[in-house]
Amino acid sequence: MIRTALAMSGLGGLVVAFFAVFGGMALVTGTGVIVESGLRSEVRSPRLSEADVVVSARQRIPRKEDLSVALPERATLPVSLVDRLAGLPGVESAVGDLSFPAAILPGAGDRTGRADPAGAGHGWGSLAFTGGRAVGGVPPRRDGEVAVAGARVGQEVRVVAGGRPGRYRVTAVIDAPGLYFADSTAARLAGRSGRVDLVALRAEPGVTAQAAADAAGRLLGDRYEISTGGARGDAERPGTAAARGLLIALPASIGGISLITVGFVIGGGLSLSINRQRRDLALLRAAGATPRQVRRLVAVQGGVAALAALAPGAALGYYLAARLGELLADTGMLPTDLPLTYGPLPAVAAAVLLLGVVRVAAWTASLRASRMPPVSAVAESKAEPREPSRARTGGGLLLMLGALVLSSAPLVVRTEMAAIGPATAALLAIIGLALAGPRLVQVVTGALARRLPQGLSAPLWLAITNSHGYALRTAGAVAALGMVVTLGLSVVLTQTTISRAKADEARAGLAGVASVSAPGLGGIPHGLLDDVRARPGVTAAATASTTTVLTRSLAIGDDPELHSRTAMVLGPDAHGVVDLGVVDGSLAELRGDTVALDARLGEVGERLDLLMGDGTPVRARVVATYSRALGFGQIVVSRDLAAGHTTTGLDSEILVRPATADLAALVEAWPGAEVSKRAATAVAGEASAQGLVNIAVLAVLIAYVLVSVANRLVATTTGRGEELLALRRLGATPEQVRRMLRWESLVIALLAAVSGLVLAGVPLALLSIGFLGRPWPAGPLWLVPASVLVVAMVVWPAVNLPVRRRHLAL
Repeated sequence: MIRTALAMSGLGGLVVAFFAVFGGMALVTGTGVIVESGLRSEVRSPRLSEADVVVSARQRIPRKEDLSVALPERATLPVSLVDRLAGLPGVESAVGDLSFPAAILPGAGDRTGRADPAGAGHGWGSLAFTGGRAVGGVPPRRDGEVAVAGARVGQEVRVVAGGRPGRYRVTAVIDAPGLYFADSTAARLAGRSGRVDLVALRAEPGVTAQAAADAAGRLLGDRYEISTGGARGDAERPGTAAARGLLIALPASIGGISLITVGFVIGGGLSLSINRQRRDLALLRAAGATPRQVRRLVAVQGGVAALAALAPGAALGYYLAARLGELLADTGMLPTDLPLTYGPLPAVAAAVLLLGVVRVAAWTASLRASRMPPVSAVAESKAEPREPSRARTGGGLLLMLGALVLSSAPLVVRTEMAAIGPATAALLAIIGLALAGPRLVQVVTGALARRLPQGLSAPLWLAITNSHGYALRTAGAVAALGMVVTLGLSVVLTQTTISRAKADEARAGLAGVASVSAPGLGGIPHGLLDDVRARPGVTAAATASTTTVLTRSLAIGDDPELHSRTAMVLGPDAHGVVDLGVVDGSLAELRGDTVALDARLGEVGERLDLLMGDGTPVRARVVATYSRALGFGQIVVSRDLAAGHTTTGLDSEILVRPATADLAALVEAWPGAEVSKRAATAVAGEASAQGLVNIAVLAVLIAYVLVSVANRLVATTTGRGEELLALRRLGATPEQVRRMLRWESLVIALLAAVSGLVLAGVPLALLSIGFLGRPWPAGPLWLVPASVLVVAMVVWPAVNLPVRRRHLAL
């Protein structure tokens, strides 16, 4: 069976299937690595590396029938747990760990050991659990003393710790990153009275970490998280651990497109292989082969090609995953201390999935050939069916109509969720084009053939007639290349259009506003806001930051699921500085447990149940509604409400009006401060970064499709040897045959470009009308002619170069 299958398929058929599976294996394996990393990756090099057990508050909220929601803000523990845990049998020592913003001011040298300033401050007691030690001096015991790496004992340094500037004397030199203060000083600087971030435990000699963890579990029950081994890093860095959700969600944002595309390409490749074997399959049926035997024969061909492609495809997939991980890190979406996990599971899962796709595609492609009566099979072995299936055509047209309906979503709902409509519409339209393509090609080329002028050159007449007569063959290439144009334009221009709409709203709300930040200090230090307000020319200034809230009720429509949302943190002083497009109420009322809300989601006076970023439930009152939710997010929480529920406790920037105010001297007075004449929102920045990653994945996907389509066109052309030689016997010259093929490639390229532009253009026009108030999208419109050019550059050589092979004698 295997020998017969390979002999019938020939090298061309196997190569088409091989490259289709090879690229699909790389894509699915690469995305699988990202998903597995989101589930299994461990934070690299935990700070408390010498702790056997780390006890922390739970940083996840479970959801029914879905992944739990990670809490990015630090949830704290009562300090009383330290003594209770220290008294457990088998526990040698326990310490309460604190992390808070701390940095040595620029000019005194960077001695934090490259620690993140947002969490570089700690209490001296936790140093022993990091593997660090003092290499000189004595531990800090009172206020104004610090231990740091790379300094001299007795040296005085300027430090901003917990947002408080001050002068500290170095009492100890250590070999660990960060700044270490007396434990009492650290508790005061962290601003967490009676609370600690973590409790680190060290087991007694002879007691395993798991035994100590079990003892802690019996004492505490399931109220807290008890971590050992690699899980300690998650406990230390809740924000980093929360990034795992991104690794799981990211492939989902484009994974559906990838899987449908892979299935489409593999199915097309196997269909082409079967079309090349129609005569042989027909003879087998005439010789007595059963339909089941024919289908098994085709399945063996696809299986052999797939098996050969699995290993190299998986290797390429791991390489692509590594490059995507680098891009995520470069855009700030993936912390550098959360590495990707490279295990065998993604490759195994991808292999199982693709072998199933190949099996289904082979069965579907061979169904007609296996069921036809032997006489009819032989009769059709030299030509494809003249009339495409009515059911197939009708289904394709219905899908295109459904795509048009989905494309209108942005006209009704102007939120990021509205972009799902055009994206889904593009997928439906592509599938519809693949189904209805043969009939549409017949109609278009038939109408063109009937209107050809007299005296038309023979090669052009033959090209149009061939495209009409072999509509199935032509439509396969048109649909695949049209998919490239549709996907490329839809995904890229959808991202850029929404990003432009976000940026426009943010720019309008922050017009004439400058920004002062201090990322090197871990946040805005105390006193900087007052200094900014006192500067000449400053009329108003307000602090701003972002946090995360979780809610079930902030949704258009009935959506009971818990969702994590980025929220701006503003105070009443934001009134007159930030213009959110207030519809009702006032930002001046943002005091206490209050929020401002997207005007489409609530009304002033309503009560809203929220979970803050550390998991604390609150009930807030809506004091303002606004219209610029696209640029600023759907919810703004008051500074009072966010206080005590963020990891650093500091604001991230100061918004200053007017932007023309002279703030140059501010940088000299406050080393580490940075001034920007144009403020921007974190909401728009997050969307831009994710859009860039989606575009990068799409570029790989399009490259895969283009290579597969080119391979398919080459195989199709080489399979037309008898047809082209027949034209030669009828008197056509080699040059006429080559000109005919050039005209055919032009017809295919034009049909693909036009269909792709139409399928992408309608959703993009409706999206642009809904978000920008105009029918054309924002972004690089040169992609339109570039897409057409790419299609032409793929089609022309793939159709024309193979005819120069010697067996065609052209």
